[in-house]
Amino acid sequence: MKSIVVLAVTFALVVAGVVPAVAAADEWSGSGASACPAVTGVFVRGTWEDSGQKDETVPVGLLAPVATQLAQRFGNRFAFRFPAYPAAAFNGTAYGDSKVAGVAATRRIVQDFAKRCPATKFVIAGYSQGGDVVGDVTASIGCSGDPVPADRVLGVGIVADPHRGPQAGKRVGPAVNGAGIGGARAGGFCKLSAATAEICADGDLYCSTDISQHPVLGALGRLLSQPTQQSGEPGASGDGPGEGTSAEVQSLVAPVGDMHLNEVPGVVQQLVSQIGSGHPDSGQVTHSVDSLSGTLRSLADLAAWTAGNPDAQSRLAAAAPGSSDRLAGQVLNAASHSDLKGALDSLADIGSQIAGTAAGHSGGNRDLAGAADRVASATAPLSGSLSGSPADALSGVSEVLGVLKPSTLVGQVTNVAENGLRFAANVPQVLDVLNRIVGLVGDPKMDVPGKVRGLHELFGQLNTAFEPLVKLAANVDLHTIAHLIAMIPDTSGTAQIVSILVDLLGNLDVPALAAQVGRLQENLWNLVQALSVGANPVDILTRAADFIPTLLGFATVAVNTLTGAPKSGDLSGAAKAVTDKLSGQGLDSVGELASEGFSAASFFASGVHQGYDKYVVDGQGRTATQWLTEWFGNRIRSLGAA
Repeated sequence: MKSIVVLAVTFALVVAGVVPAVAAADEWSGSGASACPAVTGVFVRGTWEDSGQKDETVPVGLLAPVATQLAQRFGNRFAFRFPAYPAAAFNGTAYGDSKVAGVAATRRIVQDFAKRCPATKFVIAGYSQGGDVVGDVTASIGCSGDPVPADRVLGVGIVADPHRGPQAGKRVGPAVNGAGIGGARAGGFCKLSAATAEICADGDLYCSTDISQHPVLGALGRLLSQPTQQSGEPGASGDGPGEGTSAEVQSLVAPVGDMHLNEVPGVVQQLVSQIGSGHPDSGQVTHSVDSLSGTLRSLADLAAWTAGNPDAQSRLAAAAPGSSDRLAGQVLNAASHSDLKGALDSLADIGSQIAGTAAGHSGGNRDLAGAADRVASATAPLSGSLSGSPADALSGVSEVLGVLKPSTLVGQVTNVAENGLRFAANVPQVLDVLNRIVGLVGDPKMDVPGKVRGLHELFGQLNTAFEPLVKLAANVDLHTIAHLIAMIPDTSGTAQIVSILVDLLGNLDVPALAAQVGRLQENLWNLVQALSVGANPVDILTRAADFIPTLLGFATVAVNTLTGAPKSGDLSGAAKAVTDKLSGQGLDSVGELASEGFSAASFFASGVHQGYDKYVVDGQGRTATQWLTEWFGNRIRSLGAA
């Protein structure tokens, strides 16, 4: 089933360096620890685990039981913190930027405790994107002693690290293939290698992508996990953004951070009611205006983007009934039938009038009721769609919309890669068939019936050979995809060669070319049928005489296009370069590339990435979280830290 993986490439994937405000509290409050605990645990949550988290003393996500059980065992000798950071993956913040913020937040906590409490030791753990964060911080501590010396860290636990390296730390649980989808972290953990436990479940593509089997997925993972700006953080994994990468990655971010779909119908009604009362509360009205504006602005952006991406539309429409993807498509359809621009203009008008009234300007409420009614009318289709959906289902819709852009990109690049290689492999056959068509048409020794039958057979072969090209070009801007492929970090040069091929294919009017092949084949079939039933020979000759020049012209143009006619480039040469480059590497097996087409829904539904609280890692039947709790506890006790 060809759809998308969100990478994990969207995976555990705010502006770089911005850390959300942390709830004001006493520096060491929240865990019952003394002013300077013997051990501090720093636990970094994964993507989408309570994205609204602000209070760092409140345990959240998969690692919450690890922190709370250690606190119960060691009392006030143990403190814990859960760094506040976006934990986003394109749903409002690019994955790479979210991770940069997570690294900064984790370093800040470690530095603060280390500075105030010189004797305090640390245990550090992270899951998914949090594992990516912890991996970078651990590498910095282990390899350079920054922000604390390595001997102050008792143990590190990393679960589902998208930058996992096969030899970086101590493997816990069954062996898995490959490395993290973002590529292995260079340099390992140095002095902390022996004290770092890495847990990765078999089948979790976030941390175990075999690049030999999933080359496109792995390459996209490296591209999409980059920050949109240079992080400046020590030990940060992966390459920084190259020229053009920042804008491309940032363009995939969906502004869903302010989207509250389940609130829209109620807030619209509340706004109309507040203003209709004749004595609106300016604070309540302003809150309603801000809430609606944030949601509608985000939806308008996504609806406009989706309208220009038929691939995204068809994927959502083809999703299973009742699924979050199908519901997301319905919400976007309702948004497209609503006048969101008109609603936003009316909301801006209301906000301006309310602000004027609050500032003491007279006459500010002249048409508030009319503006509120216009908001209700403009959003009626959307409100109707949302009113019939439960709140938990709409929460899933927000997640789907948050990763819709990168998800669609992964599907398109996968399609281009698979069918681009298919067509590259077919180019020699296509050229041979086209040359045979030219030769057959000009053969003076062949009679017309023989030419017609031979041409029909050749065009059948040509139609089959062009099939991958048609699939490749369906609903895709090949020049854009070529640009993205060219930015994939790839020292072998394969991505650059594939990019050239795809860009050259973008110069062709593929649908028109394919349609012409189909029409010519159909015309030839009609002539073959006429011959088989003994039609008038004069009529057949007349029709063939009219038809053959068109056929010959098509074949000549096609040959010139494939072999380097002006404005087309050397398509044949690029295709040969691709097939030569990939031969012997296993990538010329289209079956391997076809396996790139993962469904995000089925991947998440499998529970592999989310199920580490149930994933058994040893012969005693302990799950990943149970094992981490015991391991941290043993290291704390054995080293006399508590």
